Amino acid sequence: MLRILRRYGLFAGGSALGAVVDYVVTLGAVGLFGLSSAVALGLAMLVSATGVFFWHEHITFDAAGTRGKSRRYAAFMLWSGVVFALRAAMLLGFQTLGLPLPVALAAAIGIASVINYMLSSRAIFRPRG
Repeated sequence: MLRILRRYGLFAGGSALGAVVDYVVTLGAVGLFGLSSAVALGLAMLVSATGVFFWHEHITFDAAGTRGKSRRYAAFMLWSGVVFALRAAMLLGFQTLGLPLPVALAAAIGIASVINYMLSSRAIFRPRG
């Protein structure tokens, strides 16, 4: 159990860096360029997903140097698309409920992070041995 909590802490750290990029870029793109929140979030995630992959690959799951990096990268990027859809749907739902964009965005990113960890740790970065 302690190992799972430690690994989730590392995962959350990497995801938090990506989430900060997603949050700042999304709010900036909405405010500066008038993009819809979902489009802005999608663009932000394109920027952050590769960086987050390498964090998880080298730090969280220590898979660096193991075979299958291309497969893990492709799977992670596909999964990032699913996470985007999940975040965008929650973002829209929270905004429909009347939450302000900064709060709705934080909630959508936070909830999706837990779901992301569960799938990533069990399928994409499955522990060796």
